[in-house]
Amino acid sequence: MIPLVATLAGIVFLAGSFLRFYLPLFWNKLLLCVCSFVLMEVILKNDFGDFSLFLNGSFVLLASYSFSWYGALISVLLITLLPYNGAEIQWYPMPMTVLLLTGVVGLVFHRQLRRKLASETVWQTQLYKQSRHLSILKEIGIAIQSTMELGKLLHIILTAITAGYGLGFNRALLFLIDESDSRLKGELGIGSMNEEEGIAIWNAVVNTRMDLGDFIDMKDEKQVHDYELNGLLRDTVIPITSNHIIGLAITEQKPYIVREIDRNDPLQLMIAARFLMTSFAVIPMLNQGKALGIIIVDNNINHEPLDLEEVDSIVPLAAQASIAIENSRLYKRTQQMSITDGLTGLYNQRYLQETLHKLAAQADQNGSPLGLIILDIDFFKHYNDTNGHLEGNKVLIELARIITKSVDKLHVPCRFGGEEFVVLLPETSLEGAQRTAEQIRSLVEQFPFHNAQSQPNGAVTVSVGLASYRHGMSIQQLQDRADTALYEAKRNGKNQVIVYREGA
Repeated sequence: MIPLVATLAGIVFLAGSFLRFYLPLFWNKLLLCVCSFVLMEVILKNDFGDFSLFLNGSFVLLASYSFSWYGALISVLLITLLPYNGAEIQWYPMPMTVLLLTGVVGLVFHRQLRRKLASETVWQTQLYKQSRHLSILKEIGIAIQSTMELGKLLHIILTAITAGYGLGFNRALLFLIDESDSRLKGELGIGSMNEEEGIAIWNAVVNTRMDLGDFIDMKDEKQVHDYELNGLLRDTVIPITSNHIIGLAITEQKPYIVREIDRNDPLQLMIAARFLMTSFAVIPMLNQGKALGIIIVDNNINHEPLDLEEVDSIVPLAAQASIAIENSRLYKRTQQMSITDGLTGLYNQRYLQETLHKLAAQADQNGSPLGLIILDIDFFKHYNDTNGHLEGNKVLIELARIITKSVDKLHVPCRFGGEEFVVLLPETSLEGAQRTAEQIRSLVEQFPFHNAQSQPNGAVTVSVGLASYRHGMSIQQLQDRADTALYEAKRNGKNQVIVYREGA
């Protein structure tokens, strides 16, 4: 009978031990202690002599190890008060000193275990954060390589900072230093201006199970841009000085956290009032020691305090963003240089030909008018011979400025070569093109060019030829007609506008 009972007790103990791995930690430990107690009671009922001391001590040690002092207390009470020898009720004469010492040992082990678990939890948390940050940097790096468009790059960077599956800040604002290197201009922000809007956005994210990649791939303008936030942001200009927190972040090239708004700092008061902030962090964007801008983050929805470690996690992302922004700017400058004239800044002949073909096709498709102006500086060789080529270049530069000021945004001013300039006038009637041509001619004649009185006609002037596109006409025909009108203006005494007319 004894082996059978012991066997059943062992089976119960093993089954409980197996089952406890599917339970939460508290119930796991409780089930282990209960199974151990049942097994111990079954064994002790069969009178194992001095071995009972070891079994009871083991149970006290297990209980105190699992549940600290209250586990030790309950286990000692159970062993002391409960019967164990058949149906007879009698008190077990175990020395209380041994039980108490065993409980103390269990408590020591319990505290050591808690310290070890706490240490492991800290390391696991750190490891998880680092792994998450590396994953974000990898995903953002891949996304950044997919575009050279500055606006899209900024959106990708701020998405990584604010997305729940990214760094998780509630809001991020990005400012870039302008060409004067003296002020910051608001470029793009992601986040909401109030809690209701922020909670609604987050609920939509959770319901649709969007991850970081989904945020980056969003194309819908209504989803990408927070209009109220960006309207305020793009009207915000911050001077770069060392007497405020943002200037310090740029000068010292390190993040700063404003935990409480300083009422004596006008800039902090302005940012707090404009963007409804109670605290924020400033992270400089650096590339090879040069500051390109700043990122401001805050938690205006969940109001979680800004942690320096979390803010520092933005630093490598900001560095990656700075490199991408600088590359985007370089690409844009290179692209611009390939289609513009180096001296005047107007579009060059290559761009002229490409655009003229597109505008002609558009005019054919829509039936819209298209005008072409060719103008040439009168007696320009004489001016160069008299004043030198450097002064001649100044005339070309000033003439380009006059042309640029005289045309609309739709018009395309180009330098054709030498002293010849061309202006494409899409969606402009012949009369409108003629007014533009006359305005350019008149402004050039009145402009006080250096030593203009030495010219044969007493001023620096231009002759202008104008032609209008007709459906089915070739590009070469349009240019030839404008060129013919220009030479007619030259033959007629210069400093005038001639319009090419059919049959004339």
